[in-house]
This record gives sequence, structure tokens and C-alpha cells, in this order.
Amino acid sequence: MSTAFDLDVWVKEARCEPFRFTLSGQLFTMPAAGELDKSVLTSVNLESPSARDIETLLKSGLGDQWGQFDEIPVPLAALGELFRQWQKHEGAPLGESSALSGS
Repeated sequence: MSTAFDLDVWVKEARCEPFRFTLSGQLFTMPAAGELDKSVLTSVNLESPSARDIETLLKSGLGDQWGQFDEIPVPLAALGELFRQWQKHEGAPLGESSALSGS
């Protein structure tokens, strides 16, 4: 008889380094994009994220830091680049993460 797949072990072993970035001289830290809780899936379209989806994902990733981040003026193009770099940090776009695609 085979043993059950232990998802708790997989999650622990798959943890990636946090994504760090600076803005206006302040350091911000987010978990690797694939480590966001599954609850975010109900509120975003990962296949072609809109500006609102990107904001939702960034809010989720920044958590308690969102208020501090949100006070700093940031051009929309810079937010798009931040989102791309966050995805790149993990090596796969959010919609193509092996954890989300089942592959």
C-alpha cells in the first residue's frame, strides 16, 4: 500500500526566499508569489490579470506593509514591472506555477 502524499511536507520544502524590493528608500518584503493563500484565487484572474487583479495580489503579498506602500506615489508602469519581477523571482508567472497548474 502506498503512503499518502503529505502536502504539509511539500509546502515546507517548497518555500522560496521572500521577494524584497525598495521604494522611496524603504524595504518591502513579500512571500514568493506561489506562496499566497489559495483564497486569493476567488478574487483575481491569473490568466490575464487586470490592474485591479494586480493590486489585489500586491495587497495580499504585502499584507501589513500595504498601507505604507500605498502612501507612496508609484507610476502604473512601475507597478506592472514590480508585479513582473515578483513573478520572475519564483521562476514562473503566477498562472503558470506548478503549484497552481497541477503539472
